[in-house]
Amino acid sequence: MSDQLLDQICEIVRQAGSIVLSAAADKEIKAKEGAANFVTKYDSKVQKYLVTELTRLLPDATFLGEEDGFSSHKISSGYTFIIDPIDGTTNFICDFMCSGICVGLSLHGLMEIGVVYNPFRDELFSARRGQGSYLNGTLLRIHNRPLSEGVVNIDIAPYNPELRERAFAVSTAISYETMDIRDIGSAALGICYVACNRCVAYISHLLSTWDYAAASLILTEAGGVFTDLEGHALPLKAKTSLLASTETGLHQTLELIRPILSQD
Repeated sequence: MSDQLLDQICEIVRQAGSIVLSAAADKEIKAKEGAANFVTKYDSKVQKYLVTELTRLLPDATFLGEEDGFSSHKISSGYTFIIDPIDGTTNFICDFMCSGICVGLSLHGLMEIGVVYNPFRDELFSARRGQGSYLNGTLLRIHNRPLSEGVVNIDIAPYNPELRERAFAVSTAISYETMDIRDIGSAALGICYVACNRCVAYISHLLSTWDYAAASLILTEAGGVFTDLEGHALPLKAKTSLLASTETGLHQTLELIRPILSQD
């Protein structure tokens, strides 16, 4: 896996960001499966652009993505691009300006490249396996802080009402042990914010592969760790809970939430 390939993917993702920034007032919003789950015409436009341009780079690669039928695809034994055209669509609809364009590249089921770009802040997170992770070219290195020395970003399960009560219980438990809690509305950026030390942990009760694949490599290359909420190792899988954190923060969080999860 070469630096040139990473650079090419980064440029494609930056160009996709211009599509997001060009969004008109009419985003053609449609409802998807799940509560408060929406898609816009720009989700589809960005995904189509990414698939077209990434196919030029690796014609034999397969795709797994959130929109337009790609969600049923599988991670192949060769190259697979795992893409989320706009992670944080509700933010995008509401002009909250906190959404990520995500492209991950796996080989034999192992993440090799991860790119997450927030075009509204012109922040591009990138990583190549074994070569570190970066924010706009600056090397990232996680400070191994406890929960008390940072804020925790917690997803309150907006698409899954059946998980909402548990999500708020976890938020309450964590709130007494950390500086404050947040929900920025983008899983990928939430994980990347751990990688760049803006947050000490990110917690989600249910994610799809495209939500976290690209960001997971950015996190681990910066020195972070992630598991599911029960502390199990997390290979790329279709649906999962996720805890991304510093090593110290991860162990603290697992201890805090274990009694809550045991009540399910």
